[in-house]
Amino acid sequence: MNKLILSIAAMAISLGALCQAAFVLPSPTNPNDSVTIFIDVGQTTGGLKTMLTNNPLYVDSVYMWTWNPSGPVCGNGEWGNSNACMKMDHVSGLIFQKKILPVDFYGTTPLQFFQNGISCLAKLRSGYEFEDAGVGEAKTEDLKIDIIPALCSEIFCYFPEAARTDDYLSITYDNNQEANTNLQNLGDQECYIYMRARTGPFTFVEYVDEPLVTSTPELQMKPVDGKPGFFRITFSPADFFIIPEGQSIQSVLFYIVKPGYLPTPPVFQTYVPLDCE
Repeated sequence: MNKLILSIAAMAISLGALCQAAFVLPSPTNPNDSVTIFIDVGQTTGGLKTMLTNNPLYVDSVYMWTWNPSGPVCGNGEWGNSNACMKMDHVSGLIFQKKILPVDFYGTTPLQFFQNGISCLAKLRSGYEFEDAGVGEAKTEDLKIDIIPALCSEIFCYFPEAARTDDYLSITYDNNQEANTNLQNLGDQECYIYMRARTGPFTFVEYVDEPLVTSTPELQMKPVDGKPGFFRITFSPADFFIIPEGQSIQSVLFYIVKPGYLPTPPVFQTYVPLDCE
């Protein structure tokens, strides 16, 4: 079985904007909740991409520089010496992330955050690093992230609503709306998800058999910070399931379980990925 990758890689935020170089999760976004800014340097055109490709040890020296909806409260620092508070975490490859609480990080109102979005770029700690490399400054081009207000109020919410099987998909579950009394009031460690991929009219690939779900850490949904009763899992279907050669994922089916309780019969939820290459 493929290992579930909890770190999130590049994700499309709309049908017309697949493979963005910069995006936020969760999206739609609540400006008063923690969000994570992702920058996929591999999809940018500035000198930083070449520098990191040729000097992979510098993946731990990538910083965010941002100016919209305002400059960060902690300050960007100097171009030749970014402030420590702007350091980004390396996810994998050339993907980096920074977790923030928007209204505190930018010192702006939610309205300003939604109206202006985020303007930023990624750079090495010193933007002058590798000046003799011949590829410009150690930075990406300017990047713009539009913010979508959180609107989904269903028991299961998906982001993105239209994703390919090799994109990363977030499923958010609101246990407060659970009608099954056996699944109500789940504790932080009790929420698990059974999942299988449909590869044909009558063929499926499970992540694990149902009895093994609650002993499989990758299938434990995590509590959402600041939202009691909400749980979330993020994964890439293409990486998550081992699909036989010549087959493809047509849909992802799932339902919630908890230790000591398996719904009988289960009520499957279905997510249909975007059918494109």
